[in-house]
Amino acid sequence: MASRRIEFATVRELERKTFRIFGYGGSAFGAGLILTVAGLAIVGAPLMVASGLIVVGAMIYVSMLGREPSRALFCPYCASKNDVYVSRRKFSCDICRRPVLISDSGEPVPAEHIDTTARYSP
Repeated sequence: MASRRIEFATVRELERKTFRIFGYGGSAFGAGLILTVAGLAIVGAPLMVASGLIVVGAMIYVSMLGREPSRALFCPYCASKNDVYVSRRKFSCDICRRPVLISDSGEPVPAEHIDTTARYSP
């Protein structure tokens, strides 16, 4: 099960990527339905079956990943909340996309240096 968690560090990232899978699968199913209705059932029917299997497989995959425990961590850069899977040691913030490391104590720490000496002049 550990290999399945590698692609997704946060719950929001999982949702974003599976939304694309469902979108492509639904589009392919719709195209197969149109081809079937247009009289090209020899192409449309297999396309509908294949896309249906992809969508069902994605639903099973998402439900398995949804059972993985997650915890709320706040980004040290932008302070946004990220639901990060417990097994992860690093993630990219869902909002600012900057890399964040998780310390041994479970606290998020910046992976990049934050320049606090920069001054802005008008």
